[in-house]
Amino acid sequence: MEDFKKVDPKKTDYLLGLFEPSHLQYEMYRKETGNTDPTLAELTEKAIQILQKNDKGFFLLVEGGRIDHGHHNNVAKEALTETVSFDDAIVKALQMVNEKETLTVVTADHSHVFNIAGYPPRGTKLLDKIPDDVHEKPPSDNKPMTILVYGNGPGYNSTRQNLTGVDTTRNDYQQQSAVPKKRETHGGEDLAVFAKGPMAHIFRGVREQVFIPAAIAYASCVGDNLAHCDGIKPTTPTNSGNMAENRLKASLVFLTASMILSIQI
Repeated sequence: MEDFKKVDPKKTDYLLGLFEPSHLQYEMYRKETGNTDPTLAELTEKAIQILQKNDKGFFLLVEGGRIDHGHHNNVAKEALTETVSFDDAIVKALQMVNEKETLTVVTADHSHVFNIAGYPPRGTKLLDKIPDDVHEKPPSDNKPMTILVYGNGPGYNSTRQNLTGVDTTRNDYQQQSAVPKKRETHGGEDLAVFAKGPMAHIFRGVREQVFIPAAIAYASCVGDNLAHCDGIKPTTPTNSGNMAENRLKASLVFLTASMILSIQI
């Protein structure tokens, strides 16, 4: 981490950081292990500092990769803690760039078979159990149920566990799943795409996933379709006004493997 902090963005054009023999540690275990690897927000900050030196603009892709791993483990707390770290990286990036010339896109490459079950009352902790007195109809086996469950994965048990007295908010708690698998699978539902900045309006509606890179190229004036790049005012207003006045100089893409939490940008 000290070497990472010493990197001077003004004197650096290329940077490769290898902090672990495999994946970075989960955020929620950092304090326990004394890990000092840079966070996703710190990595994002350093990347933008280096890239911002290019007066022609830049493209940056940031992925919250360990969200995916937490879901595959059926450990919702791992995944959700990583999602908060992912959100921190987005906030840091938006603090550093000029919104009028930077398109920021936040999306995911797939979902997971991860769901909110039952009717938890407002204010209930997401990792907790649903209070017995708020069930429309209690579970037929009269055992407590968690708010979060998985469709498949290693949390399966042929006889549903009695969660009475079990702390479902602890770091290593594995959510129950309906079907046994060594690793939980991806899901198939549509994903949210959030966009902010010049040409953000073109990301509205339901789109095929392959539309996203094409739209970023269009907004960045890269490729064959460049009629909108000659200073003509677009027929549809952008979030930041006229493209002739607010030329796109940078694109930030934040990619995660689950959009169970809304990322406010």
